[in-house]
Amino acid sequence: MFFDCTQRMSKVDKQLVHYISEQYKPCVFVVNKWDLLYGQMPTDRWVEYLRDTFPTMWHAPIAFITGQTGKNVKALLNHSQNLYKQSLERIGTGELNRLLRAAVIKNPPPMYGMIRPKIYYATQVSTQPPTIVFMCNEPKAFQNDYRRYLLNVLRDNLSFGEVPIKLYLQRRRRADE
Repeated sequence: MFFDCTQRMSKVDKQLVHYISEQYKPCVFVVNKWDLLYGQMPTDRWVEYLRDTFPTMWHAPIAFITGQTGKNVKALLNHSQNLYKQSLERIGTGELNRLLRAAVIKNPPPMYGMIRPKIYYATQVSTQPPTIVFMCNEPKAFQNDYRRYLLNVLRDNLSFGEVPIKLYLQRRRRADE
């Protein structure tokens, strides 16, 4: 997603990023014409501006380039290839379950009425985007805050931290049902 550093975010930019997010597509935020602001504005301020404007895409990497001279374009292309490779990554069920167990011990899910939410196991069922299913006792018992926590744990500890991750909670069926 390209942005002109001399312009504010437009409604169309916001709509495009929303569409990218909804479709779970890997994305790099590219800030173009950076040579015009170099030395006048720290990159941290632009990063903060992008993160505040697009809070659902905080995982997306940000590249500052100058298209006219080609500065940082090669690094951008390499990073794009890296995102593609991340989207193809597969994580074993054992590794996922160890990570999940540690996350739940560190921060257990809050009670849902009289139900203690439980996750029995997790497995990755697909790539592009990486799709992970948590088998649990009651999917509705996991509030959005806790789902975000689990997603952040996955993103921080797995090899596909910069690409979107689909997360599903599914009720485990017993054999006698």
